[in-house]
Amino acid sequence: MKGFIFSLKRKTDLIHNSRFSFSVQDIKYYIKRYGVYAAFIFVLIVGLACGTVYAISTDSQMLSSLDFLFFTNLDARLSQNVISTFCACFASDFVFLFSIFLLGLTPWGIPVMPFVVLLRGFGTGITAGYLFSVHSVKGIVFYLFVLLPGTFLFCLALILFAAAAFYSSRTIFFRIIADKNGGGSSHGYISDFLSRGVSCLILAFLSAVLDAALWGVFAGNFNF
Repeated sequence: MKGFIFSLKRKTDLIHNSRFSFSVQDIKYYIKRYGVYAAFIFVLIVGLACGTVYAISTDSQMLSSLDFLFFTNLDARLSQNVISTFCACFASDFVFLFSIFLLGLTPWGIPVMPFVVLLRGFGTGITAGYLFSVHSVKGIVFYLFVLLPGTFLFCLALILFAAAAFYSSRTIFFRIIADKNGGGSSHGYISDFLSRGVSCLILAFLSAVLDAALWGVFAGNFNF
């Protein structure tokens, strides 16, 4: 009996160690594989925090001037129909994706991409902070149930596309250097980047559809 308990304890310890212990090589692997994604997520969160603080401390006139890129004019949005809501959401999202797309096709895009992601996070924070500062708890409930699902889906698409653009821009940079030293063509990888762009554009389209659907179903139930 004692031998059985000892054997069971040893197997449990082995399972525990295999699941939760990380070597230096494991850490390097995860940083190499997911470090770019984690960096863009961090930048997005920083922008979210800054936008929330800014929305709480600024005036309504300044917020209204940012309504094209970010949701800051509740009265105007509530007066729109479902099609207009979809077009407004998709147009705003497309601006960010197109900016990342252009940066991914340049050798100098890497230093600029974080600012695009930061700006999107800033806008998301402005929306949440604006709704909370103006409409308190009701605004937060509105944001969670009406705006957040579509926003989350688009932010996912933006992070995925920003990471793909990062690798594309890095490849262009190093292949330009290789071409100067007698390397080969620097355009063979573009098709992969474009396919990723199409996938992320579809996600952005779905996020705009989700936004419009939630607006049509739930927005009328909130009396602001």
